[in-house]
Amino acid sequence: MDGITVLDLEHLGRPEVIASFLVPCPEGGFVLLESGPGSTLGTLERGVEAAGFSLGDLRAVFVTHVHLDHAGAAGELSRRTGALVAVHPAGARHMADPSRLLASAGRIYGDLMDMLWGTMVPVPAERLRTVGDGELVEVGGLRVQALHTPGHARHHVAWKIGDDLATGDVGGIRLPGWHHVVPPTPPPDIDIPTWLKSVRTLRSVQPRRLLLTHFGIFDDPEDHLHRLEEALHAWLAEATRVVTNGGDIAALTAALDRLDRERLIALGADEAAIDAYRRACPMEMNGAGLYRALTHP
Repeated sequence: MDGITVLDLEHLGRPEVIASFLVPCPEGGFVLLESGPGSTLGTLERGVEAAGFSLGDLRAVFVTHVHLDHAGAAGELSRRTGALVAVHPAGARHMADPSRLLASAGRIYGDLMDMLWGTMVPVPAERLRTVGDGELVEVGGLRVQALHTPGHARHHVAWKIGDDLATGDVGGIRLPGWHHVVPPTPPPDIDIPTWLKSVRTLRSVQPRRLLLTHFGIFDDPEDHLHRLEEALHAWLAEATRVVTNGGDIAALTAALDRLDRERLIALGADEAAIDAYRRACPMEMNGAGLYRALTHP
């Protein structure tokens, strides 16, 4: 669909880490694909204004899953604007009451929680919309289709608008100017075989472009999804090898870092590019998630 604007949320002041996508509605106003975290709400509002809208024009927020970098600001946006928030049925309870989600994240991030993610408030019950697989949601003359795509998270949804597809994290992480695709595998519910099935789902709707939260719009979906599948197979094989040989999370993290670094260097990446990929997809989280997937299936 033409007219989609990438809003760079400049997480921690860094460009090209977290995106939200602004989509104008035929009948006026706009929707957002992803809200981003609460910590970037001010940057989001400035991006909306730069795109020619005001925050009060927001009609709906479509979140791919309830992780804080994707959905943390949705409740505040809904409260301020009255916008609908659309989410997978399994993620709705965390949007209505994020206390358990925040407690779990707090155990990981500790004193860094507020700096990293800001606050997350509940979405008002009357503005929360759950979506079935394949369901169409119409807002302001805009038709958005939900595709249940688990693997990165059980409650993951990809959103199809026209021939564009917002893939959240199940579509992988890729930075502008590169063909390298990384599968983010943080705890707690990574499932690689299920993820591979979801990649086939993404391919089956024949998108013209992929909208990646991390980061940007890419117009080579077939090549991108092929590279994602290759990475998923390679990471699973490496993780299986390390865990079978008695390796711990640190050993797995180091092994994944070596594997991914080799692939990036083969594509001509320097240390700056490697560091940018690590900011967008921290390898420590990838190691922890794959370790859990293999040891606590």
